[in-house]
Amino acid sequence: MKYLSAIISLCFFLFLSVQVQAQHDHGNYGHSPKTNKIKKEPVNAFTDIFIIYGNCGMCENRIEGALANVKGVHSADWDVDTKVMTVKYDDTVIALDDIKKKVAIVGHDTDKFRAKDDTYSSLPGCCQYDRPKG
Repeated sequence: MKYLSAIISLCFFLFLSVQVQAQHDHGNYGHSPKTNKIKKEPVNAFTDIFIIYGNCGMCENRIEGALANVKGVHSADWDVDTKVMTVKYDDTVIALDDIKKKVAIVGHDTDKFRAKDDTYSSLPGCCQYDRPKG
């Protein structure tokens, strides 16, 4: 009876240790652990902020999409609520005015460039913002 009690205790201990290890590795079984990669800051990175007019998430996708594959633009983030664009770019490759023109081409007015009227009017109804005078 003493041996049976010892064997049951040993089995319980092994079972418990396997469960603790399984909880520790939860989500990583068979996968390498994720590592945080640090992106190197581009050498000639400037960050500028400016206003772009728009209304919704579709506008955000269109605005950020207009700059997604532009050479020299490292990142572009437009905030729907504040209408503020934060753009990080290499000024030896592209000028800020050229970035603003790319956004105006897709139908969104900036603080310096106005979208063509026909491009603006072809935007979906929810994307037609109150245009600034100019």
